[in-house]
Amino acid sequence: MKLCPHCGSQLSDDAKFCVECGQALPEDAPQATPAPEAPAAEAPVEAPAAPAPVEAAPVPAAAPSEPPVAPSADGPIITQMPPKKQMLSTGQYFALSLLYALPVIGLVFLFVFGAGHPKNGSLKRYSAAMLILRLLVWIAVLAMLIVAMIKNGRLLTDAMGQFIPALQNLLKAIFA
Repeated sequence: MKLCPHCGSQLSDDAKFCVECGQALPEDAPQATPAPEAPAAEAPVEAPAAPAPVEAAPVPAAAPSEPPVAPSADGPIITQMPPKKQMLSTGQYFALSLLYALPVIGLVFLFVFGAGHPKNGSLKRYSAAMLILRLLVWIAVLAMLIVAMIKNGRLLTDAMGQFIPALQNLLKAIFA
């Protein structure tokens, strides 16, 4: 049995690391000697002194792979260029606006370009903005229609007078 030089725990003879402290064991770790059993009447056996900690050998510093570059008088040296941003031209904005003005096809392209076109960030942002603008316009139109129906009470009562019997007939058909 081996003793760990760091924490003093007992280890098996073939152990390479201590199971208690996790430290690597040196090749010549001290062996644990079994203590002779002393009779009860005799004085207790003194515990062996803790072994001196083993110092790790210094690790040589790795040589730099390339020499450092001294900054020039003109300024720092750029080693990597930032990615080129793809911007839409004025003609592309105009063509997209015409495409988005189409009732159904434009809405499909708004969702496709606004939600999932990762290569061109400018196209994605413009499409998302146009989609939000279209939603806000539809909300405003619906709000104005509701206000107009409320102001002219007859339209609202006529609409509700037709809606409620239709809903009752539908419910009767479902639950009959």
